[in-house]
Amino acid sequence: MRRIVDLTLPIEEHWRYGIHFSLVKSHENGDPFQITGYPLQSHWFTHIDFPRHFDPTGLTSDDYPISDWGITDCLVLDLTDVPENTGITAEMLEKANEPFKDKHYDSILIRTDRANKVSWKTKEFWDNSQWVTEDGGIWIRDYAPKIVGYDFPQDYVIRIRDPKPGQDMRQPVHEHVLVEGKILQIEYMTNLWEIKSPTCQLVALPINTQHSDGGTIRVIAVVEE
Repeated sequence: MRRIVDLTLPIEEHWRYGIHFSLVKSHENGDPFQITGYPLQSHWFTHIDFPRHFDPTGLTSDDYPISDWGITDCLVLDLTDVPENTGITAEMLEKANEPFKDKHYDSILIRTDRANKVSWKTKEFWDNSQWVTEDGGIWIRDYAPKIVGYDFPQDYVIRIRDPKPGQDMRQPVHEHVLVEGKILQIEYMTNLWEIKSPTCQLVALPINTQHSDGGTIRVIAVVEE
């Protein structure tokens, strides 16, 4: 039997994003149809990163034909035992991958179940999250999947809402994975705990924007049971 798990955050008003919904046309105003307007940036909610996001001359959406990565065999790496406010290291990733070393997967998801423990709508979700260390980013780069997805903010500084003057805001995971590895990143995923399997088929379909640094994406896991 085939089961589908939606791994995508709902797009709704949220303190982190400046999104608000308004009726451009409505039945209540006598319009023959209803239209809702809202601003949506390319790196809000569940979204995909292309290298141009961090590299001024990097590849864009045009350089990644969806036929190459839209459907992939996926490995779900279980890091749910990593406490909050703790970095996920290369050693941890290698240990999680150890049972699956006989096969290379085109996509990997790093699972912490963060949103199953703390609501993604709260500031606590971001402020006290796990993150991937620099050597963890190098591990992902060297594993060389086509796609890597996270259910938590993967770079430490993503958690920082009010940086201090002169504070180091470098994002080494983006640098190693996205820029050096040219590996697509899917950020802010959810429901990974519902996959209930270490492997699945990942279906990732971004909106078809051209020359893009990133964009909104719908992601599902297809699980055979």
